[in-house]
Amino acid sequence: MNADDIRANLTTKVERINGQRNITPAAKRTMLARAYIEARDALDKLRQQETDNVIRERQKLERKLFGTSGFSPDPQMLVAKRDADDRAAKYESPADAIKAMERAERDGDSILAKAIASRAADWGGDPNWAGVVHRYVADKPTEAETLKAMQELPNTDDPMFKLSQAMRYGVAAPRELGDSLHPHQLDAIASQPLDGDAAA
Repeated sequence: MNADDIRANLTTKVERINGQRNITPAAKRTMLARAYIEARDALDKLRQQETDNVIRERQKLERKLFGTSGFSPDPQMLVAKRDADDRAAKYESPADAIKAMERAERDGDSILAKAIASRAADWGGDPNWAGVVHRYVADKPTEAETLKAMQELPNTDDPMFKLSQAMRYGVAAPRELGDSLHPHQLDAIASQPLDGDAAA
């Protein structure tokens, strides 16, 4: 069930509840609050699933671009990778990192070159460090495609992404509940017992 389906389902439930004439106003408010909370929680779950999917995809692409894929998984390689990571962490400027990466690639040290690119990626949005990563993939078509796929993913920490999610997965409470109720008030209304509720 997608977000539109959940909202449409809520609308149907609200209409059905409002159409009942044999329940008290208090019971009707409780039923409306329960229907709303069910929809709200289902939409929150979809939103979280979307965020988790983006994070998992980014991690997968990062492992593909900067991880040990393509290297022999023997213990010596793992030691070499840890050593390369330690060396890469010492470069304090993008210029030094590029020089070291170019030297590593010239010497055939692909592990160190990849470690330097990974170190540069850790600096996130700094365009100078981003240039190191772009230099790394410049002559590597597969890695360039992986980087492009990473860049096309949304940043889940970006306020604009969060705003977009709030719009896609938001739902208004039924107007019969009023416009000024806080979430905890709605939860309190929904928790009121109704005839037919299972005994605690």
